[in-house]
Amino acid sequence: MRNIAILCIIVFATSCNRKCELPVQTIGTGEIISTALVQQPLITWEMRDNEHIIKTKSENIFDLKVSFDDGVTFDTIDFNKYTLLGKYAHESSRVSFVREVTKNETLKKYTYHITVYQCGTYKNHWESMNWVSIPKIEDDFDVEFQVKYITNKKSYLDK
Repeated sequence: MRNIAILCIIVFATSCNRKCELPVQTIGTGEIISTALVQQPLITWEMRDNEHIIKTKSENIFDLKVSFDDGVTFDTIDFNKYTLLGKYAHESSRVSFVREVTKNETLKKYTYHITVYQCGTYKNHWESMNWVSIPKIEDDFDVEFQVKYITNKKSYLDK
């Protein structure tokens, strides 16, 4: 019986100490303005249930602001220059959100790729609206959102 108890302790200790490598979380790449930190207010049900393309001040119903000085000050967004994109993603593990926006001139489409890297099972719940700022979207362009979850064992796409 003592050997079983020792074996259980060893298995538990080694499973908790497994290395879990997550990519470095950044504001984003591609068309994303990497120096534009969009304010992250409390996430509401209205935010969660929608994909957001905010092109005008009147569409900015969440009164989001942007910082170009690493969050020291947040200012009103100039929607003559910028468009905001946001898509909810969450996980109950250690997590890193990796964001990229690509532009396809031929298809007249932007694609916002969010990859949620996750590992382990934890009691903490991580969620993000993944707000990013990109150069002003032309009126005749569409936006597609893709969220891909990658765990230690599997990956799946949530469109």
